[in-house]
Amino acid sequence: MNTQSIAATSASIKPSASALAKATGGAAIAAIAILTLFVLPAEYGIDPTGVGTALGLNGMVANASKDAAPATAVPSTKPTEQVMPTKADIARSTAWRQDEMTITLAPHSGQEVKAHMATGDSFIFTWKSKDGPVKAEMHGEKSNATDGSFTNYWKELKMTGGQGDFTAPFDGTHGWYFRNKGDTPVTVTVKTVGFYEDLFLPKGG
Repeated sequence: MNTQSIAATSASIKPSASALAKATGGAAIAAIAILTLFVLPAEYGIDPTGVGTALGLNGMVANASKDAAPATAVPSTKPTEQVMPTKADIARSTAWRQDEMTITLAPHSGQEVKAHMATGDSFIFTWKSKDGPVKAEMHGEKSNATDGSFTNYWKELKMTGGQGDFTAPFDGTHGWYFRNKGDTPVTVTVKTVGFYEDLFLPKGG
């Protein structure tokens, strides 16, 4: 085929203006249809034809944004600063001492064992009962407390011993109340060591 034939063929298949107009109109109609049937229902929840509802498209984008999981906070990798004790935390003005006291509790009777302590005074303690368990309560009274007013620290109904490290939260007396709830005598031995004024038996139990 020569050049003149190719040119003639190309000229013969050139679309007319009416064909181009029809094609452009068709594309516009298709775009409007896609917008109406799919885009508006999915992105904006607008469904004039009902097709979006039938296909489950209504509000897909909005719901996806609403249901998106919140971002998880990234934990800090910065190490926690350790607070080191100072002289004010360590030093004690109260004299160091140690005591041991044994009491005998008759059946269904009780007795207190206390220490006079200033705020910040402390002791390490251990106590044991012999010949039976006792009810044990550790508590304290402020120096100016009214009768019957106390702060309870630790109470159990049936114990044969205990140990720990106690620091006085306020000026006053701090210690234990032991009660023998059995029918035979029980002895209780208390040992303390630390910074406190004395270890004594309050009058009246």
